[in-house]
Amino acid sequence: MSVDAAFRGRRVLIVGTGREGQAVASLAEPIAASVVAYTDDDSGVAAWREAWGELVPVHVRAVEGGFDLVVVSPGVSPRHPLLQRVREAGIPVTTGTSLWLGEHARETVAVTGSKGKSTTSSLIHHLEQALHGPAVLGGNIGVPLLAMPESPRYVVELSSYQCAGLAVSPDTAVLTSLFPEHLDWHGSEQAYYRDKLNLVAHRPRRVIVNATDGRLLAELTTRQPMLAPELVGLDESFHVADGWFMKGRERLFERDRLPLKGEHNAINACLALAAIDRDGLDIVGARGEIARALAGFAPLEHRLEEIPDASGLTFVDDSLSTSPYAAIEAMRAFAGAPLTLLVGGADRGVDYSPLAEHLAKHPIAAVVGLPGSGEKLARLMPSGQHTVVASDMREAVGLARELTPQGGVVLLSPAAPSYGIYRNFAERAADFRSAIAATGENSD
Repeated sequence: MSVDAAFRGRRVLIVGTGREGQAVASLAEPIAASVVAYTDDDSGVAAWREAWGELVPVHVRAVEGGFDLVVVSPGVSPRHPLLQRVREAGIPVTTGTSLWLGEHARETVAVTGSKGKSTTSSLIHHLEQALHGPAVLGGNIGVPLLAMPESPRYVVELSSYQCAGLAVSPDTAVLTSLFPEHLDWHGSEQAYYRDKLNLVAHRPRRVIVNATDGRLLAELTTRQPMLAPELVGLDESFHVADGWFMKGRERLFERDRLPLKGEHNAINACLALAAIDRDGLDIVGARGEIARALAGFAPLEHRLEEIPDASGLTFVDDSLSTSPYAAIEAMRAFAGAPLTLLVGGADRGVDYSPLAEHLAKHPIAAVVGLPGSGEKLARLMPSGQHTVVASDMREAVGLARELTPQGGVVLLSPAAPSYGIYRNFAERAADFRSAIAATGENSD
């Protein structure tokens, strides 16, 4: 069913008033019989009413009336009592992601994973434009799918929330990694894996997989045994060896042409190369053009983003790190340098033992616990690992300056989300930058 047909003449309830809800309202309001919005969160109500007034009235924490279709924004739990009631009443429930993908699956590369999906989708989009022509990037990375302009080709990043309710798969699905995340929303580790891998449950034409992730391969094989995925990271496929990007035994270009640190980012680039390897493209013949395109790729904000400092220390903003596995990969990217890790944030009950186990084998100069789960994390650290706890970001950065040897790295990779302490990861990163400035050599 087209998006237009889904809304036309129907009574539509939008659950969630963020960007996704706004995009749904823009399409539904002109053609639906009626449109009503619902939210549990007061923070977005004023902006919604300013934008829509009585055209799309918003109800807070309670809504009554008859509806023919409910469109749910990502982040609203499927176990929400309102959604349980409407399902029991037999009212169809869908998402903007499902509606959009139902019309555009054939032209779409969709990327998901517990880590690496933003960088990988951005790399694919960058290379698509360089090698194949116009393409639009959207989804979880910024622009809601329903708000994207028409294009001959789309690259979309999808979160586990967006994947969970899909009834259609894209033409090409790219899977970057898999480890426990967002368990408070999904309900359990296995439910998270199920929801994440639902992206490939509806007969995609191509499935491109990071074969170096054992958990991802095991879960994919168990849940979708009939798939024949393209395995990236193995000697016979796209991989990195001896400082070169390779396709099988064929050298393509040197690893350092990609301006991104870390083994995980090399794998992300290999996934992107596999995604664009189609439509008669001669990857080997086009390797010079591809290398130039990769060299011009701008690293994304808050993902191992280096911040200059006159002290000789290197400060690194990895504020988007929300799991222990992400923090481990970030530390590996700076292996060999004296390193201090700033870690901690909102505690979602995630198992932090993998981080402690990594530090037991690979101790660093210091671990500084941040407000929130930082104190809990400090208690988990191995006995030989120097660890302190800070009361705020400024104190954490000040301690890091004292504890990190000259020429070392101070890495903000919190292994936890920011909410409850900051509005989002960007505000946490801004506080990090402010603290660096406030504790620097030229500060008062």
